[in-house]
Amino acid sequence: CFRLYTAWAFHNELEPDTVPEIQRTNMATTVLTLKSLGINDLVSFDFMDKPPMETLVRALEQLYALGALNDRGELTKMGRRMAEFPSDPMLSKAILASEKFGCTEEVLTICAMLDVGAAVFYRPKDKAIHADTARLNFARGTPGDHLAL
Repeated sequence: CFRLYTAWAFHNELEPDTVPEIQRTNMATTVLTLKSLGINDLVSFDFMDKPPMETLVRALEQLYALGALNDRGELTKMGRRMAEFPSDPMLSKAILASEKFGCTEEVLTICAMLDVGAAVFYRPKDKAIHADTARLNFARGTPGDHLAL
């Protein structure tokens, strides 16, 4: 890997170390996984890099709102099922709820597209016009439809 920047930028603009991901991302998935493994005391858990307390609190609040945790912070039956999915807890809750409403196939499509992000459409530089046209043709049939993601 080669990185191009000036010596001045290296010494004056760059951080000495990058901030660990656990200290700058949503912790809901991590907290759900830890809870499913039987680790309930997250405050004294020996993280390699300790996440900020407010991040842990936000994750616990989100999991409680999704029904993954009860009012004592313990994993619920729903939480155990959600922990089986290798995705964001909000997406796993949507998948589980789709069973009840009979729309699992559609919700799986939506969740897959949301999980992938913007990397679905390949746009090579030498064929950008062709790729843009193909993408427009794809979206033409169902404008505004969530399944046309």
